[in-house]
Amino acid sequence: MSARTRWFPAVPGSLPEIRAFVRDLAGESGLNDEDARDVLLAVSEAAENAVWRSGASVVGVTWEPRDHAVLLTIEDDGVFDHDRGDSSRPLGLRLLFGIADEVQVRPGRPTWPGTVVRVLVRVWSRAGVPDPPAPPGRPRVLIVDGDRFSGQSLAAFLHAEGYDATLVTTVDAAESALESPPALAIVDLLTSHGEGTRFAAVARAFGVPVVAVSAIESATSVADAYLPKPAHPLRVLAAVRDLLSPDP
Repeated sequence: MSARTRWFPAVPGSLPEIRAFVRDLAGESGLNDEDARDVLLAVSEAAENAVWRSGASVVGVTWEPRDHAVLLTIEDDGVFDHDRGDSSRPLGLRLLFGIADEVQVRPGRPTWPGTVVRVLVRVWSRAGVPDPPAPPGRPRVLIVDGDRFSGQSLAAFLHAEGYDATLVTTVDAAESALESPPALAIVDLLTSHGEGTRFAAVARAFGVPVVAVSAIESATSVADAYLPKPAHPLRVLAAVRDLLSPDP
């Protein structure tokens, strides 16, 4: 496949179209689910920065296949401003650096508009190489979240921080995962129409520490730690580390 470029209006409504464009290219390239997820998350985070933080009018996405990698270029005609935009979208470049193998940013300035982000994401499935196993010794973390995209973002972030993170989107799947109990579970209490609250109690009965997140209810009685949603990934990471590696 040769390099492909497409331009989009820099408005929130373009973000699903950008994700669909990249998802289609990942499918044409034969990427497996994990490689496609990493590529999609990398583009999504850079595109969201352009839409929410740069004041741009257009966003361009270029897909360029390399040997065992994909080079992604996300460019706009705006001015890079890390402090601009909706504070409820905290992942930004912090997550991007966690997903990608190489990241280059040329920030736009008032005197020189046009921010360019180049991201190199290593992939193996395109060449038919089997996925490598998770390195030994990584603590297993189960993420239970009905919002697949949010859960995938958090899983990618935790993976970059040294955890073997697995996402499930239903309580039924979460209960099946307890057959081989993880080191810790991160549970959105509203998963499966609120059944996440019951699962949190079940997981603790199995001896699994629980970090609960919820947009509408506290969980001090059913979890070992509680964070209101949306929770910054660094706060989730801090809670995970506190429970798995508490200070003596």
